[in-house]
Amino acid sequence: MTRETLLIPVEFPDPTPLPSTFVGGFTSCKVLLVGVYELPADTDSDERQRREIEAYNTLYSYANQFVRAGDTAEVELVMGEDVGDTPSRIAEERDVDALLVPNPITTLDDVLVAVRDPEFVEPISEFVNLLDQEIVLHASLFSVAETQEGTGEKRELLNELRRRMVDAGFNETAIDVEVAVSDDPPFAISEAARDHDVVILGETQDPDFERVFGDTYRSIADETELPIVVVRR
Repeated sequence: MTRETLLIPVEFPDPTPLPSTFVGGFTSCKVLLVGVYELPADTDSDERQRREIEAYNTLYSYANQFVRAGDTAEVELVMGEDVGDTPSRIAEERDVDALLVPNPITTLDDVLVAVRDPEFVEPISEFVNLLDQEIVLHASLFSVAETQEGTGEKRELLNELRRRMVDAGFNETAIDVEVAVSDDPPFAISEAARDHDVVILGETQDPDFERVFGDTYRSIADETELPIVVVRR
């Protein structure tokens, strides 16, 4: 089975813990843990080395969680000034399949999968179908139409995604389909995401950094306080 690569940023000096209930959902993925540690230019060499050792210890402890769950995991640490775009840059360089926009992480019991364009049905289904179906107990497939007339096309798109998930082994009764009408998709997605554990959606058409960590995802992350997985084409 093909293993999708998921990039998970780990922000230092206060990294977000990765609960076993979250780690266990990605047992068919390759995980790339990217440590991002912003340091002032005047940090002395001894202090930098101390922080580097502590950061690597944390990254390898996280990696071991995924390895014990059956994944493969790699770590990478970037330290210095202006390192905020590191995850997006590495995602482009490594051509990863998906990235996590971190927020406090709990579990994967209930997932919202938001799909906007037909070209994302295949990459999103490939990623979602690799999740552990014993951990993901429910999935809500969601799309936003600008007008009522556009809802039929969006529903057809979601039904295709549901068919792919059922073919991969998901229980059809555990998959809901919803289309909303709104001129503000990020707000509509944020509203739909309430009572879910994580949001999965495709990247935007914006260039570079904004494609995977831009205003759309920041807005949803801020509104929902949920982790967001951005699937790349």
